Amino acid sequence: MDPPNILGNLSNGSIYPPYSEVPGKGHLLPLPLNLIGLIISYLEAPADLARTCRTCRVFHYMTLPQLYTDVTLRSYDSIRYSPEDGRVEGSGMGSPFVMGLNGLVLRDVSGYVRQLRFVGEWREHDLEEFSKKGRVPDSSMMLNTLVRVAIGRSANLRDLCWELNTKMLPTVWQGLESSNIRSLTVRFPSSRDPRPIMTVPPIPSLVALRVLDVDPLCYVDDISLLLAGSKNLRELTVVWSPRMREVKEPSVNLSTMFGRCQAANQPLNLTKLAVKNLFTYSSDTCGNFYDCSAVQEITVINSSGGLGDAGAATFVDSSYRRKSETFPSLKSLRGDKVSRELQLLLANTSGLEKLYIIGDTNATKHDTPNNTFPRSPSSNGSSPPSDLHSDTLRDDTIEAIAQNHGQTLRHLLLPPQWRLTSDNIALLVRNCPRLEQLGLGADFERFTSMRLLMPFLPNMFAIRVLDNPDSAEFRDKMHELNDGTHEKQIGGATSAREWSRIRWMQLADLVFEAGRPELMADDDEEEGTPRKMSYRRKVWKRDAEAVKDIAIWKMDSMDV
Repeated sequence: MDPPNILGNLSNGSIYPPYSEVPGKGHLLPLPLNLIGLIISYLEAPADLARTCRTCRVFHYMTLPQLYTDVTLRSYDSIRYSPEDGRVEGSGMGSPFVMGLNGLVLRDVSGYVRQLRFVGEWREHDLEEFSKKGRVPDSSMMLNTLVRVAIGRSANLRDLCWELNTKMLPTVWQGLESSNIRSLTVRFPSSRDPRPIMTVPPIPSLVALRVLDVDPLCYVDDISLLLAGSKNLRELTVVWSPRMREVKEPSVNLSTMFGRCQAANQPLNLTKLAVKNLFTYSSDTCGNFYDCSAVQEITVINSSGGLGDAGAATFVDSSYRRKSETFPSLKSLRGDKVSRELQLLLANTSGLEKLYIIGDTNATKHDTPNNTFPRSPSSNGSSPPSDLHSDTLRDDTIEAIAQNHGQTLRHLLLPPQWRLTSDNIALLVRNCPRLEQLGLGADFERFTSMRLLMPFLPNMFAIRVLDNPDSAEFRDKMHELNDGTHEKQIGGATSAREWSRIRWMQLADLVFEAGRPELMADDDEEEGTPRKMSYRRKVWKRDAEAVKDIAIWKMDSMDV
């Protein structure tokens, strides 16, 4: 029998002829192409997409664009073996990284690529010998050449990420000048091997720029012209190497990065600004390199001075302690330092929708020892004098949040070291009726009073009662009841109408998810007596993975 007329069926809206025309043959029933496309759109794993491409010609035609929309090429500095059969990855050809780059350069798939990422470890041979002679290793030069060709062929490329451990060379930078990318992420190497330093040209279409691991002693490219000439730039993230802050080396000079903006008297029109690991003196020669009136989101991690910082950083961090700027459009603020400057900023602005103040438990996880909040004087007899005023600073900060931002605030995360009193909790609940996600520290007895106030927050979706890093009392009490008691009490307490929107709850390090109210029999009735029926919510205990994408958990990290 003749094969199915695929082209004819495409025009008729299905991919196969009627089932009766191919008796005895196993195949898919006729499906409209738009339904096939909808099913394929739910595939996310590259392996699933690749298998679908190999199913038939029509599936190949419909799946190929989605397979190559988001491309990530990961390089390894050693040969890897398949866990299934023990064979070398890429046996008979090159590594998966090289073969993927080869496909972008030689095959007609580069037009589908919208996001392109290069990540991992690139191994350079005879690096010391090449450095002595003032040459770039041939392997790195060939890598950059192929990347530029791949970018040039990717006419629809919008997002480029370079996170290899080797530097991106001028060959690639020059190719980006005429591209249409809107988002660019560049990680500079942490080694001091000599490399060409380039003044990066502007990219007219660039909207978001992320520059990572900036170390002035590691041959960093000059991005001042890129910042000053990219007029559409709205989002800027700069992460300096943690080395300068760790060794107390103020070698960073902001004028080298933002001096051209100051010289042209054209501050950056940014809506989002994020900095991390900044350690430098405040310089009036750089001035205000961005327009404060346009900024809507600010993230400052391990940069500004605050209580609990190491004393050796005082002279540098204190240079920024001046009158706070005003941000009339600010909607989101995230940081890890508690200071009087933060309290004044909150008191001088209004209209915040999201506020995240990260605790020092994350600093320990991410190996940044300077990110510390003040500890209670009773927990450490040798606490510095500044820590003695932490309660006053806490109360002043909470009052500024409630009075200036209460009517607009939707997300609020406070440091776990702040064990809020009943008055603190009542002030927040009374003045912040629109809260949807809340994270705070409360002692065991104050958690009961907070439960009484929760019905006044009708929009609450997720709440975290944070563990006290200075004491294990609250965590121990929560674990003592970790025998199904939490699930039962949460299910009963949240079944009321005013709790209808809450779904996620964390008690110390225990996370729970609440379902919809259901009519259930009470378990407390004695045997032989009729069981009463009441509406309760079914509650499940979850792990941290289940809440990683919810803002009040996701933002509680040192990442930017």
